[in-house]
Amino acid sequence: MQLTKEQRIFIVEKHFQAKSFQQVILSFQEHFPERQPLTKMTIWRNITRYRTEETSLNLNKDRSGRKRTGRSEENVRIVQGALTENPQISARKSELDVNKSTFNRIITGFEVASLQDACSEQTPR
Repeated sequence: MQLTKEQRIFIVEKHFQAKSFQQVILSFQEHFPERQPLTKMTIWRNITRYRTEETSLNLNKDRSGRKRTGRSEENVRIVQGALTENPQISARKSELDVNKSTFNRIITGFEVASLQDACSEQTPR
């Protein structure tokens, strides 16, 4: 579980006061009892990041990992058009130039939105 802004600030402040990983761990457990105990590596990474970047927060960092490009606006339009023509269409038999898993993700989102629209229209006034 990722640390909150308040927790990261607490770690840096306590480390500069105590100068001891063990003291930071104990203070952190007292202050944030619902959170699992810190490791020395977590403290060390936060302190190192604070010293090199002058912040231990991830304020302007991009998301790590591979970017999802399957649900582009174009693919969503293609799948929604196919669903409008034939609501019984399947990912395998669609013959669209869209990956099966992407097709299914788009359908799931489209079905949820359609159900929400239908429910809001049927709500009595």
